[in-house]
Amino acid sequence: MYVARLRYIQTIHESAEYCNPDTLVRHFIPIRDRLKTAWLRRDELSRLRADPFYYYVVARTKYYDQVISDAVADGVGQIVGIGCGSDTRAYRFNSLLCSKGVRVLECDQPQAILEKRRMVKSLRPADHIEYLPIDLNDGEWPDFKRWLGQRKHAKTLVMMEGVSPYVDQDNFDRFLQLLATELAPWSQFAYDFKLLRVNDEFGREGRTRKPFRLSNVRQEVADYHQHRGFRLDYMELSSELTVRLLPSLAGSAGPLFAEDGLIRLTVNPS
Repeated sequence: MYVARLRYIQTIHESAEYCNPDTLVRHFIPIRDRLKTAWLRRDELSRLRADPFYYYVVARTKYYDQVISDAVADGVGQIVGIGCGSDTRAYRFNSLLCSKGVRVLECDQPQAILEKRRMVKSLRPADHIEYLPIDLNDGEWPDFKRWLGQRKHAKTLVMMEGVSPYVDQDNFDRFLQLLATELAPWSQFAYDFKLLRVNDEFGREGRTRKPFRLSNVRQEVADYHQHRGFRLDYMELSSELTVRLLPSLAGSAGPLFAEDGLIRLTVNPS
């Protein structure tokens, strides 16, 4: 909920370039917290803005919004969101998705997906949206595999925002191999990751003994995914993304968020 709260703060306290486009996230914030956020003290807002992650959240939201738009324009027939607890894109992009006949599967851990279904009742979710519990640290996902298998020929976008650092390395490898095997050729996978040797303890809890990490070197990232059935189409570091989508920060004296990488992949045709 921390990221959801940041997005909500950015929708009501920022304007123009720094305003977060997620105008529906307020539905995921308890009313009492919404009221507190509306009357956020100036020093608290200044403290949040001083954290480089704050502006990265704005840029990352805009980035994944564009991923959705690009995928629909490219003819995907279904979109799968992994770890989508506070993601509102299936609802914000409702008109576009319905007009193109794109189905959506929202996945998260069992308790999170139950809570998601409760929260979206006020948004009147459309028939094109389905829900499925999944925990990537389980190592096997028979229900998810069955769902994909029933739609074997549909070009798919799988999207995972802010999730991979919480997944154990071996389980993430298994999940990549499942996608490469079960998704139709030319399907897409977009996700972000923590960089090697940057905040290495982040995500290390519970069953995550060795949190998933990748290099910041494009060729190494491309090779890693090539061996698992994917072609690397696009890669950008979080600092680069922030400056590209929030260009006024380029001349800022403050540091940029430099812990993550973001990539787009295509399933190689067999």
